[in-house]
Amino acid sequence: MKQNQHAQDGSFAASVSRSGNFAVVSSLYHGVALWDLNKNGLKYIWQQTPVGSQVTFKDGETTNSMASSNFVFATSIADDDSHVVLADKETFSLWDVNSGKNIGYWQARKSKVKLTQSEDESYWHSRHKSSSAGLIDQVIIDQNKCLNPDESKGEKCVILGRIRAIDVSNMGRHIIIGKSNGIVVHMSVDTGRRLEFLAHHTPITDNEGNAIHVNNAINSLAISPNGRYVLTGSSDQTAYLWDTKTGQVVFKFRHGARVVQVALDAKARFAFTSDSKGRSTIWDLKTGNAITQLHYLNRQEIFTTARFSQSGEYLVTGAPNRELSLWSVQTGELLQRWYVSPKKDSRPANAVVYSAAFINQDQQIVSESSAGLSEVWEIKP
Repeated sequence: MKQNQHAQDGSFAASVSRSGNFAVVSSLYHGVALWDLNKNGLKYIWQQTPVGSQVTFKDGETTNSMASSNFVFATSIADDDSHVVLADKETFSLWDVNSGKNIGYWQARKSKVKLTQSEDESYWHSRHKSSSAGLIDQVIIDQNKCLNPDESKGEKCVILGRIRAIDVSNMGRHIIIGKSNGIVVHMSVDTGRRLEFLAHHTPITDNEGNAIHVNNAINSLAISPNGRYVLTGSSDQTAYLWDTKTGQVVFKFRHGARVVQVALDAKARFAFTSDSKGRSTIWDLKTGNAITQLHYLNRQEIFTTARFSQSGEYLVTGAPNRELSLWSVQTGELLQRWYVSPKKDSRPANAVVYSAAFINQDQQIVSESSAGLSEVWEIKP
């Protein structure tokens, strides 16, 4: 087993490119590092919000960075190794792997809201508890933009859905973000076109027509290399494969618990969806039918990453308890299992597997974990 240190004090986000050539690693005090895995060489250090610098977003808004800490918790590398996307809870950015240059900064959409004690059924609103005022209604005046809020009337600009997941297509042409309110945003970088996918966001109402809060946060997503299709998994117990040109659903995959991990095969053969109660399924993307379910040794298994091999023979998954597992795509049988190294001096010894990829013609797997380590594992014939 080959091992290289990529973050001395551990990391809290990392992605390995599908080719296994690069890894992007986010750590608290050292920004985001892009590593060349073939040379084990540091290629670039990026800052989502460089200290004291003015960041101008694509919508024209500017802000000054005030902190040296790095809060990038979501990363992804395009299938063709051309671009990297980074995200914190409210902003995201696109970077060129060849030049190291930033392509653009964006922020999650702000909405105009008003806090009020009275209910107005003409607005979509949500309730919040306040120690001084009991129940307060956060009335959404304009969900799509925030222009000229009147502070004297209690109006303000807020981001209603925090970013939870991100991915990018080949050549950095398309970016997809999943939000805490169930909204998924597909953005075409060249044209600025944004498409909101709302299937996870559809409100549920009671008999009086009042909105019932449902946890519909987007937990995982994946975009096809050409940017045409997206697979999204949500706490609403569903995963959707949908078309980014039309916003139409291609397949709906139902689960009995929140969907925590999804993956798309780069050659459009398979999809993978997994929930919090231990049901994990490999789907045929020609028919939408299940090929198999993974056969666990543990009663319940929660995954933090998943990826199909180039050959289509294997699926590799990572878990929050150091487990890196190799599965048969056709049978769902567990073929091999490894344990990534724990973070130095951690008690108990543990590490989250953030990302993994097949290398050397599917003979090896390279992984990145919260221990800040890159490790290479041999697949038995």
